[in-house]
Amino acid sequence: MILICLIVCMLSTMVGAISGIGGGVIIKPMLDMTLPLGMPTISLVSSLAVLSMSLFSVGKNFLNKQRQALDMRVAVPLAIGSTAGGVTGKACFNAVSAMLAADKAVKAAQNILLLLLMAAVLISALRKGEKAQTKRRAPAAGLIVGFILGMLAAFLGIGGGPLNMLALTGFYGMLHKEAALYSLFVIIFSQTAGILTALVSGSVLPQGTLILTACAAGILGGVVGRRFAGRMSNNAVRTLYNCALVFIIAVCAVNVISIFR
Repeated sequence: MILICLIVCMLSTMVGAISGIGGGVIIKPMLDMTLPLGMPTISLVSSLAVLSMSLFSVGKNFLNKQRQALDMRVAVPLAIGSTAGGVTGKACFNAVSAMLAADKAVKAAQNILLLLLMAAVLISALRKGEKAQTKRRAPAAGLIVGFILGMLAAFLGIGGGPLNMLALTGFYGMLHKEAALYSLFVIIFSQTAGILTALVSGSVLPQGTLILTACAAGILGGVVGRRFAGRMSNNAVRTLYNCALVFIIAVCAVNVISIFR
């Protein structure tokens, strides 16, 4: 169990660190498929791995002399909104879990919603080209966008990277490689809020070994991922992102079929 968790979390966060996809969106359906864990535990393990990777990646960028600058007029409203959204999304997840009172039903709902969202994100990513034209948006708009992104991410138990990237490339007009770091910055706040909400509510009490494994895997994924990211072009990062989306959709489809079989 621990070895599977380590491999899944490390590979997922490595891809997430490069492309801005986060990794939780891969970890969540993969653990659904491979490990007999309850939904709250899987969500928490996913969140911890992605949070560790995001903290490392963003922290390393800030310490780098040739760092990518973050425009705080964009990043801060998104972070504040995603924090509030993370708390709301986790509360909604707890409410739905209590209402359905069946782990299989919650898993089915999450995988179906995730499949539909990732299909929409992939279609959007394939249809539109990229333009190096970052748009200025009012802080209030960033708060609203961040809230929606954080709420969906926390409810689904993912980092929210693909949704962040869709908003950052579409709504803010960023290039994919530029948007990746903003996505990881937002993930830090949404995942911290979601994790604290889950722990305070007492909805999950995972094994300490799983927590350490998730955190270690997230950091390792961040280390390797950032090394690759510095050497890859914007087009290469975008291609990896699209391939990851196709993989996620396929895994979610398999999960849904296995649940209803």
